[in-house]
Amino acid sequence: MNKGTPVILQMQSLISRFDFQKLENEFGTEKNVRSFPTWNMLKVMLYSHCTAKKSLRDICSSIGSMPNRLYNLGIEGVSRNNLSNALSKRNAALFEKLFYQVLEKVRKETGSRKDKRFKFKNILVAIDSTTISLCLALCKWASFRATKGGIKVHTMFDIKRQLPDFMIITEARKHDNTVIKNMPFVDSAIYVLDKAYLCLKSLQKINENKAFFVTRLKSNTQYDRILRNKRTSKSILRDWVISFAGVKAHEYQGSLRLVRYRNPEDGKVFDFITNNMDLAASSIAAIYKSRWDIELFFKWIKQNVKVKSFYGRSENAVRIQIWTAAIALLLMEYIRFLSKTVMSITEVFRILGSNIMSDAKISDLLIKPVRRKRSTIRCLDVQLDFGF
Repeated sequence: MNKGTPVILQMQSLISRFDFQKLENEFGTEKNVRSFPTWNMLKVMLYSHCTAKKSLRDICSSIGSMPNRLYNLGIEGVSRNNLSNALSKRNAALFEKLFYQVLEKVRKETGSRKDKRFKFKNILVAIDSTTISLCLALCKWASFRATKGGIKVHTMFDIKRQLPDFMIITEARKHDNTVIKNMPFVDSAIYVLDKAYLCLKSLQKINENKAFFVTRLKSNTQYDRILRNKRTSKSILRDWVISFAGVKAHEYQGSLRLVRYRNPEDGKVFDFITNNMDLAASSIAAIYKSRWDIELFFKWIKQNVKVKSFYGRSENAVRIQIWTAAIALLLMEYIRFLSKTVMSITEVFRILGSNIMSDAKISDLLIKPVRRKRSTIRCLDVQLDFGF
């Protein structure tokens, strides 16, 4: 991140050019490409996310208005035709694989993070999905309902690192619990799920991988009580060891723990089930409460990067835009770590977006200004005599 280099190039330099060329060769994205290589396409997409450009015309006109900068950026020029064709024809799988490469780099260099809410050292991951609406008339491939189109982004979110851990993009009508079978599970990690994922086969898969789960119990779930544990606080109404009953009980082998918790703030009662028998019942309730972090993540993504409206109509173009948005988020978090700034990710995103073509060093831009106290002018207690 040297001085004299535009901020957008300082950001892109954090991605290995050598590894990116290997991806280009693997997916054949440079075949028959003359003037707009995929590396420049990534640069333009990062620029559009950071500056929240509204359309292809907006992107091309804003970049074209800075002819002196095009040479420094290594771009001959950007036309709507070139960008539109690139979005529809370049393989979106390249950007998906690039996302996981950048994620692995960020994981290794940032290391594990402590969360003051929890004392245990286990990895804590929330699993949920968010639906992004699309115009069915323009995107017929994304049929969802009779008059509505959309896609669904299924996400594994690392709560302690506050980063996405795994993502799958599917059509919006695909149910959540059908996707969980394609997700990776780590030994001893704790996975917190919404009750939409309450499928005995899914829970069995997590259990077989020697991982833990925490989810809510549906009102019609049948179970048998095996053991009653001692209550440890007033907010814990039940702490039982149970086993599933009913027709599908054979799909999950083993006992579980039922924790009934009353929220002291509003008096609402929640039933949680988990295969973790060691943590305190209050910790189980706190783990499920932390699931709200993934909802805040989805909200942040939709408010700060360009994923609510799209530059292309094809499925490939939509996927590229989502994956490059996720890459932009990882780069911002990585820059935040390297600069050791105290600013939030939102502040970093706004500052770099406003100075995206500036030659300033990123670390200098992220130095939080110190507010100076107003100096008070002390008046002398002397009466002036004008001699009137």
